[in-house]
Amino acid sequence: MNSLPFLTRLIAATILARQNKRLIAEVAYLRLEIGYLREQIPKGHRFRFTDRRRMRFARAALGVGWMRLAAIASVAKAATTRVWHRLMTMGKFGLKRAGPGRHRIDAEIEQVIIRMAQDNPGWGQHRIHGELLKLEIEVSPRTIAAILDRHGLLPAPERTTDWSWKRFVTEKADALVATDFLTVDVLGLLGKTTYDVLFAIRLASRRAELLGVTEHSNADYMTQVARNATMEDSGWLRQVGCRYLIHDRDTKFCGRWKDVLNAAGIETVPIPPRSPNLNSFAERYVRTIKSECVRRLWFIDYQGLCDVLNEYVRVHHKLERPHQGKGNRPLPAFEQDKAPPQKPIAGFKASQIRCVSRCRGTVRHYYRIAA
Repeated sequence: MNSLPFLTRLIAATILARQNKRLIAEVAYLRLEIGYLREQIPKGHRFRFTDRRRMRFARAALGVGWMRLAAIASVAKAATTRVWHRLMTMGKFGLKRAGPGRHRIDAEIEQVIIRMAQDNPGWGQHRIHGELLKLEIEVSPRTIAAILDRHGLLPAPERTTDWSWKRFVTEKADALVATDFLTVDVLGLLGKTTYDVLFAIRLASRRAELLGVTEHSNADYMTQVARNATMEDSGWLRQVGCRYLIHDRDTKFCGRWKDVLNAAGIETVPIPPRSPNLNSFAERYVRTIKSECVRRLWFIDYQGLCDVLNEYVRVHHKLERPHQGKGNRPLPAFEQDKAPPQKPIAGFKASQIRCVSRCRGTVRHYYRIAA
């Protein structure tokens, strides 16, 4: 009889120890699960809680203790939860504001503010505020700053240095030209010879030009090519108004070549290593000319190669080929903003379609004659 209370305490302690062990394991598992779920939340995401949810967090945190809560809380800070508890005890949860609040800025005015900030990277909130006053639009500088922040626009000092490659290409397209090499094998009596084909393409108009075809693209040859392309009267780069020339880091683009271009007022823009996507216009042109023409022919002499390349670049690509980036129309029709003629389908005959072969039959141009 005297030992019964001891056995009871021993059994109760054993049961509590097992339950405590299970609770510790459950807490460890829940912490692991919560950590995984937290990793799935995007960086900078802010949770939004209803008043009822805030009250539930405040009641639960009271039993944990504020010091311990600061070490384990992850959804809301311990200080925030403590404020929720104070508001709950004061009975201020669930109260609505007396007034409707500040009116939202008109969407049209907000669009004007965004346009001013994008067109003028050096303008801050006060400069935009002054410009709006000229237009008789009253918006405070603080509101302008909030609008810029909401649309992800940096403040003026940082916005002037925020030049991404896409923005550079978009804003300077009229003065941008991209250049690159492609290689073509020519079979002769003495075996195979590889020729370097240098071309340039203007980004805004998609007009391309063949700058040179050579077996030895050394520094002397590249310097002469740069001189020819920058001549006052007949230089192609001068004619298209080139100010920036994009190229990769091929060693053929030597220092003397760059010096000639810089002396002509053309800035060379080398792309970073292993980033052909930054010279996508030139890379796509290489793919086009190879797939449509070069890879479908066998060349046996230098002159035959030059004839085919000149016909493709200066006739087919420049005058006849539709370009998807230009409304799927040939370049002359797009530059004249001329829509294709709408000829009636009624009475159409297949004999009205004519075909012209180019580049020894590898590419074809179709046109329609009058009935």
